[in-house]
Amino acid sequence: MNQIKPAKTPRLRNHILPKGKVLATTLDRKFGVSLADFDRAIGGDVAAAQKIGELARQGRLSQELAPKLAQAYIEIINGSEAYNKATADILLQAGKSAIAIDKAGSQVMLGQQKFVHQRQELAQEFVLGKNTENTRHKYQVNYTQIKGYIDAHLVGVDQQVAILEQSNRPEIKQVAADEQYQQKTMNEALNKGENARYDLIPEKNYRGIKGKFQEFMGALGF
Repeated sequence: MNQIKPAKTPRLRNHILPKGKVLATTLDRKFGVSLADFDRAIGGDVAAAQKIGELARQGRLSQELAPKLAQAYIEIINGSEAYNKATADILLQAGKSAIAIDKAGSQVMLGQQKFVHQRQELAQEFVLGKNTENTRHKYQVNYTQIKGYIDAHLVGVDQQVAILEQSNRPEIKQVAADEQYQQKTMNEALNKGENARYDLIPEKNYRGIKGKFQEFMGALGF
């Protein structure tokens, strides 16, 4: 009795591959996927289909995130440049200002010595220079009043700036917190894809104190 041999599984004929073997090799080398994977997936190979699907998923993520990530890298580089340039400017200015302060201190010491000498000279010339002394005294009184007015103004400006700096602290903290939250969200998306749990990322809110701060300032009379 003759046994019937099972027929081979029929396959679609590939008329293109023999004419593009170099390109097929390039496809495998450059992109990590081959026409053999394509054929296996067409034939129902789950592993091949999963490989192609994963590379496609990564490709979609790259199309969406790569430009944003590239921009983030550019901002990091530009920020680093600006930060280091600002540091250099600060240090250079510190040197210049230190010299200016030392010079001003020397001038004050000389001015103070001159003041002492002038007082001694005025004491000796009092009898003969009463009119001159009266003129000097009037000038000194006016100078003191002007200086007191300017000092009061400067103190008021410094106080306003100090209060403004304190009122801005929550917003400055909020900017940093928002940036950290965005970074954690992006990391969660990149690491877990569709399994990302954004609800587990805590979000800080420093702005909640703003209303209470205004009430507190009002109670203090500001």
